[in-house]
Amino acid sequence: MNRIDQELAALEEAITRLTKEFQTTYSNYLTFLGQCVGQQLIMAAYRICTQGYPESFLNLSVNSRQQLQQSLQKLAQETQQQLPSLLEQWQESRSATTGDESGGDSGDDSGDDSGDDSGDDSGDDSEMPSSTEDSPFFNALTEPSPAAELRSKPRNSIEKLEQWLKHLESGINKTIQDVSVETNRLLHKFSIIPDKFPQEILEAAAKVEASAIETAESPNIIKIMMETKGDGETDESRLTRIIAIKLRLSEIEFANPNLTPGRNKIRDLLGKMSQLKREYYKKQRQKAIAQAEAAWRASWFED
Repeated sequence: MNRIDQELAALEEAITRLTKEFQTTYSNYLTFLGQCVGQQLIMAAYRICTQGYPESFLNLSVNSRQQLQQSLQKLAQETQQQLPSLLEQWQESRSATTGDESGGDSGDDSGDDSGDDSGDDSGDDSEMPSSTEDSPFFNALTEPSPAAELRSKPRNSIEKLEQWLKHLESGINKTIQDVSVETNRLLHKFSIIPDKFPQEILEAAAKVEASAIETAESPNIIKIMMETKGDGETDESRLTRIIAIKLRLSEIEFANPNLTPGRNKIRDLLGKMSQLKREYYKKQRQKAIAQAEAAWRASWFED
């Protein structure tokens, strides 16, 4: 029993070191990602104004063009600050829950359930680093809700790390999605995107699954066909194509090869986490078995 406890303690130390590696890696990755998202936002808006709806942009006064450009620059700067701040929120949230749950990280209560988790869960972890919205990992995540996630408290340190990594990745994708929505709103406000398209349609365009839309020739831009009412006496409906911005993490990373080392490092760390998780649950299982055997012997009496 003492040997198993020592091995569990060593695994806890390894998990702590791994958590620090994640923090350092994500700090560098998110800082550079914020810059890249801002650049891709401006580039996508440029293509919308000059190639998607050039007549609409030309109809603007010089002052309106400058106001639009300044608003886009401000949004890009805010995004550069917002993405790195996700890690700060993650660290603060982990600190807030560590004190209340630290006593149960290697306790007996988690050992009873560990045997069922060591097989199925470990295979899912390899999907986490995928940067595409089509991966099973991103399909399983919706808008991040810290309160909702905390209702199901993790049983140990490896589950806490895994939970907050999922929350962090979900936050990255939601931030990029929200930036797409805000950029489309700006373009709609300045009548670049035609007024006949309601803002609800633009919001839906930024959130729709990649497989359900027509991807434009330019990265981070989509084309959607929608039914609109025609002009004139007939008032017949017709299909109209809308061009809008949908920033994608996969395309942002593809356009910026300097992001690749950071994402590859995250993949490597996730592989280490999967291995630690398997070893941790294996030791928890061994501890539970040893405790059960000792309890059996303690209560057994020969007639």
